[in-house]
Amino acid sequence: MCKPVGMRNVILVGVDGSSNSNRALDWAIVEADIRNWPLRLVSAFPPAFVADPVVGASYALAARREAEAILDHATARAEARSVRTEAHIECGDASKVLVEHSETAGLAVVGKRGRGGFVGRLLGSVSSGLAAHSHCPTVVVPQEGHESAVTGLEVGQGTRGDPSNERGEKSAMHPTFSDAVGTGDTARQQESAINGLSFAGQIVMAVDSGSQGPALWEAAEMARIHGKPLALVSVKGTTVGDLGWSPSVEDSDPYYEEELAKLTRVVAAVAARYPDVKVSRHLFVGKAAEVLVRTTQTADLVVLGTRGLGGFPGLLLGSVSQAVLHHGRSPMMVVPGANTVG
Repeated sequence: MCKPVGMRNVILVGVDGSSNSNRALDWAIVEADIRNWPLRLVSAFPPAFVADPVVGASYALAARREAEAILDHATARAEARSVRTEAHIECGDASKVLVEHSETAGLAVVGKRGRGGFVGRLLGSVSSGLAAHSHCPTVVVPQEGHESAVTGLEVGQGTRGDPSNERGEKSAMHPTFSDAVGTGDTARQQESAINGLSFAGQIVMAVDSGSQGPALWEAAEMARIHGKPLALVSVKGTTVGDLGWSPSVEDSDPYYEEELAKLTRVVAAVAARYPDVKVSRHLFVGKAAEVLVRTTQTADLVVLGTRGLGGFPGLLLGSVSQAVLHHGRSPMMVVPGANTVG
């Protein structure tokens, strides 16, 4: 996959010493090992807003020493896996610092909440800020307690689908086509389908009305690198029912058939560019955020665009993407669109 000018093969990781940051670091170490990319470890501390210059200098020295200790620990963890590293300490707002570094990174990884996250907030300000403004794809790793957070794409686990290919070599997979929900299914059948459908061992891509933007190709590239199937999930929205399921979808519903045809064309496009990646299609009737959050309960990785699936123009991170990032249980990748970074 071609990268914009300035980006290079390095994984940016925001580290602050918290348990969630360490989980994100572990995920990034595995990814760097698979891709044979180095890690850029970045730790940032806020400036001291004090009138006394002596106090300010003392604070800056203590903060820098703490950041150095955190980076030393992170570097040791990475080098234990023979992953190359570079370390940076910055004084400034963590979100802004990471966004700046994302201009020259191929992938960014951050914990869902760090040391500065408020209790009760599912998504921290640093992770939400980086996901919304990053210049490169950003993976947000969920909090501790979500079993699939770190091992989802790790090689050789044997519990979440087929073994991965460590160096992205092509497998013998071929495209397949499947439907998650039939056009004549009732609301109860549709609810059963989403509750019973497992995306374990798969990478899920949220497809919006047959779009073929950067997020789609980043998801396909991740599937290729890891030798994992790619599940394309699209949702036909509705506001009926407690769980967001419409009462019924008739066989003659032209809108449903049109959406299915769009999704089929996306599958064909992916299969043409990535013939060795197994691709499946899944069209649900419901509320997009609810359906996609359900997919994170079993998927190894869920890929989202910065906007789409109901996102409003002018918002860098759409409402659906925000909801999935807040409540998702698997690692989630947010991919900026061509004109959404800033």
